[in-house]
Amino acid sequence: MTPLPKPVRTTTAKAGALAVALWLALTASAQEIELPDIGGPGGDALPVAEERRLGDRMMREIRRFLPLVEDPEVTQYIRDLGHRLAAHSEDPAYGFNFFVVDDSNINAFAMPGGHIGLYSGLIVASESESELGGVVAHEIAHVTQRHIARNYAQAQRLNLQAAAAVLAGILIGSQDPQAGSAAIMAGIAAPIQQQLRYSRDYEREADRVGVRTMARAGLDPRGMPRFFERLAEASQYAEQPPEYLSSHPLTQQRLTETQEMANRHRNVEIFESGDHAFIRARLQVAGERTAAEAVTAMRDRLTRAEEPSHRRGARYGLALALARDGRHGEARLLLDRLLDEQGERLLILLARAEVEREAEEWEAALAIYKSASSLYPGNQAVLHRYAETLMAVARHEEARRLLVRHAASDRPALLRLLAEAAHAGGREAEGYIALAKYYHALSEFNSAMAQLNNALRHAGDAPYQRAEAEALRDRWQESYRGQQEPSSGRRLH
Repeated sequence: MTPLPKPVRTTTAKAGALAVALWLALTASAQEIELPDIGGPGGDALPVAEERRLGDRMMREIRRFLPLVEDPEVTQYIRDLGHRLAAHSEDPAYGFNFFVVDDSNINAFAMPGGHIGLYSGLIVASESESELGGVVAHEIAHVTQRHIARNYAQAQRLNLQAAAAVLAGILIGSQDPQAGSAAIMAGIAAPIQQQLRYSRDYEREADRVGVRTMARAGLDPRGMPRFFERLAEASQYAEQPPEYLSSHPLTQQRLTETQEMANRHRNVEIFESGDHAFIRARLQVAGERTAAEAVTAMRDRLTRAEEPSHRRGARYGLALALARDGRHGEARLLLDRLLDEQGERLLILLARAEVEREAEEWEAALAIYKSASSLYPGNQAVLHRYAETLMAVARHEEARRLLVRHAASDRPALLRLLAEAAHAGGREAEGYIALAKYYHALSEFNSAMAQLNNALRHAGDAPYQRAEAEALRDRWQESYRGQQEPSSGRRLH
């Protein structure tokens, strides 16, 4: 069993978490917060619509203060895995957002509104897709079981003024448990032990529901207790236990129960995508300070790897590291051998094109992206890499047509690329509309409206762009007004 890496605190992430907590505290005192009447234990005190609005506001602060992984291959993989599990959850239509925090610590957290964050260190520490899927399924269960809303209701019963502080503590505690406790203590002092008992019950419920979700999704439910057991073993010998255990208390009873629940589903037909080892290696290479250190780390991983999937991942990572070190021929050879063994697997194809980009062999890279887009039509990672490479060689109109043809309207990163391509090609109104959609996708209403106004100013004799900008403006204004309408609950000033 591979030992877990020793956690290294990332000051940027800690500062970001503190900033989010501070922002919530300021919100409590400076703005009106809707506090609806307390309902039943199912979370009626924080209706789903209000939970989503709160989550969107918190997510805006996360983007401002925490370093997020923007790598298209990583984000595509995590979203695919997350949505695969969400589709088999207790609420498949909830609408989740999965993202990766660039931090070597081992942690994960769920926020209001279905925003689920995974630390890159946790992905690297997991040894299989089912281990990683166990964490994701657990966090999904926190959302579908309305644990955040129920904590909110509990806070109202304890002290109406403490609600915002408790929500701040929930988020900050997932990233810095000591600071999280301090945040909660600032809002409610005496009932802390009651809150902690409440949390342990939630952890057990999230385990139970998460195991069931994994079985339905075709992942190995035993991956959840396997990962928990490795974390528990690591905590016995580490000066600083993995942060995930601090924010997700793991008792022997809980571990035993999770193992028993997983064993009940041992006959499930298991299917893993085969991409986990590649993504794990990709993140490790990106996390090394220099190309030489990345090469050394991947050679060491290849030497120690026993399972075939781990060896493939190490070879893939070594190729990326060699390309980063300027050793393009060696990188090509490794990836070509992987392609011969694995067939035209997407991540290997994209890595092969990445080597050509590193070598500034642009046409060779574009040829691979063109082939990959035919084999994997509509794949967001392919579109992103293909479009950005076209733009790197000033073929902006081709990039714009590619993004428009594949309807890039559901991914902020692609919308941003579309805006850049349109502006570079002199299509100002279209560029501003794409930028408005980008900000709207991030729930940045004011910025989105400002870009629509820019689009209208540059529409000129382009009636289609003018009509689209006006239609979007009217629809978004109506939606925003609907969100601002007061509910029948109480207000906290």
